[in-house]
Amino acid sequence: SDSRRFVYARFRSIDQPRELWICDLGAPDMGAHRLLPLTSPNDEASVHGPVVTPGTSDTLDTSVTLDTPGGAWLVYAGVPDAGGPEPGKGDATPVIEVRRRPLDRPDAPAEVICAIEGFERPYPLGTISPDGRYYATSALRLGGPDDRPIAGILVADLHERRIACVHEAHDIFNAHVQFDPGDRRDLLIQHNRGGIVDATGTIVHLVGDEGATFYVIDRGGGNLRRLNIGRPYSRPVQGHQVWLGPTGRIISTLVRRPGDDPDEADLVVIGPGDARPAEVARGWRFDHLAVTGDGRYFICDVPPNGEIVVGSVATGNVRVLCVSGTSFGRPQYTHAHPFFSPDARNAFFNSDRTGLGQIYMASIPEGFLASLD
Repeated sequence: SDSRRFVYARFRSIDQPRELWICDLGAPDMGAHRLLPLTSPNDEASVHGPVVTPGTSDTLDTSVTLDTPGGAWLVYAGVPDAGGPEPGKGDATPVIEVRRRPLDRPDAPAEVICAIEGFERPYPLGTISPDGRYYATSALRLGGPDDRPIAGILVADLHERRIACVHEAHDIFNAHVQFDPGDRRDLLIQHNRGGIVDATGTIVHLVGDEGATFYVIDRGGGNLRRLNIGRPYSRPVQGHQVWLGPTGRIISTLVRRPGDDPDEADLVVIGPGDARPAEVARGWRFDHLAVTGDGRYFICDVPPNGEIVVGSVATGNVRVLCVSGTSFGRPQYTHAHPFFSPDARNAFFNSDRTGLGQIYMASIPEGFLASLD
């Protein structure tokens, strides 16, 4: 929350395990942009869904005391004995653990907070509630050779050290689950209607003819509210959406195909109870997006040239911040996925402009955001 550090995933090649690292952007006594490993494939060969806690360490009821104004802990999912039976094979019961480690002591061992049996293939993304108490991700529950896997939404109570599957469906295997950063504690779920995963957990069809949409559930998995976005209310969602700060609404990009009306906006907002999405901005082929903490400004990447654009949700005005030069190829690290630092003074994005996927930072000039209002 102090905009000083961020955690990222890296791998030596696409077939090698992910490692989690931390970048300290301002360590004047040890050199700026200091990089330190948090996990090692030798000890944790399967790590997924990393998030940084929004509060101080004592909000997590632990004997470790860290004098950190925010972001004291890294919480993530891990699979013990990742070198065991292949998914869906063998007699071993699959297990997913929720782990944490202090960010001020990168060499400290990971602590297992809780674990759940029967699920595997944890999702690459995780989310944490604004009070730092609840962690959520998703995973698959595989059956027999002729059974379709079930995707489950897993919610862990980090205080009570327990985890449960609160919601299941066949076609939420690409859930992008996100906690509402406001007071409602809802979870946003992406619904890939008509998507199919085979018995081994491999995606056969990412989405069906209806296209993707999303809905909201409460933290316990109840009070499901479908949002009027995607067919028949709009073009399908791309699968790139985030909560619009604490407003209780969601900002999303829409799929654009040849023949679509060029005057229709690609960037929209929607909330529970809205009749249909409302236009935010047009004129660009918006792709991945993020917003400032207050929900006033958005940042997007734009294929095929990789512009990083910033805009105002209120006015729809958009300006180019920089050009990422990324290729928008098949691997996700070639997609820019831009986001703001919490203080909105910097933007971060991926790019393979040199031929190798890396993380880049661009400063946001003073007055740049205000010029959009």
